[in-house]
Amino acid sequence: MYSINTLNHTTVNMKSRGLACKVSAFSVFLFFALVLSGCSKSEGGGSGKADSFDGKITAKVVNGEDYDSDISKIWALFDASIDKSGELRGRMVAQGEYEDGGFTIELPDVPASYLKNLESFFANDLEIGDELDLSDSDIRILNVDLYGISSKDKYVDYFVYTNNASKPVVCLFVYADGKVTVKGGKNINVTLAEGWNRIYWTPSDNKVSSSAPKGMKWYVNGDL
Repeated sequence: MYSINTLNHTTVNMKSRGLACKVSAFSVFLFFALVLSGCSKSEGGGSGKADSFDGKITAKVVNGEDYDSDISKIWALFDASIDKSGELRGRMVAQGEYEDGGFTIELPDVPASYLKNLESFFANDLEIGDELDLSDSDIRILNVDLYGISSKDKYVDYFVYTNNASKPVVCLFVYADGKVTVKGGKNINVTLAEGWNRIYWTPSDNKVSSSAPKGMKWYVNGDL
């Protein structure tokens, strides 16, 4: 139905497998950050130098083999959410195969019509109200989340790339239509290259950086 590296303008509308209702991935990330305890501390930091990333994701998921019989494919979606009836809704960017406890997916270039205002992304998606200093206020971006889908096109769960610390850092995959630096106070220090980027968000501290912390691994959200 969908092919890798081709954008599909059709809205995905899939029934969640056994889930009555869930909130958006970003809201779940925030909740996860507030309640998770234990594990060793490891937070993002360092310079705002862009994290080199060409849009290809190769992931080995922690305990990923446990999901081999449930998850068949990966969907990269934007504007995704789970509605009150438990249906996954969103717009597809790409898909990949899930096997042997992991996956590979290649994210393609994104049309300008899909992109959103950069400040809106920080204010609304990340809920960061700090005043931002942008090197180019005209840059627009898009972020995607990665969802595990069964062989029957049923939503199973979504994936999180995190250090799983007491104050967890979550990696976000964002596309920008040009190079830009974003700074705000002591906690926002990001450089985005044109194309796909990885940025690292600490929800509990409203911190966003281009520098990856140690110990980043892929997890199925339900295992966190």
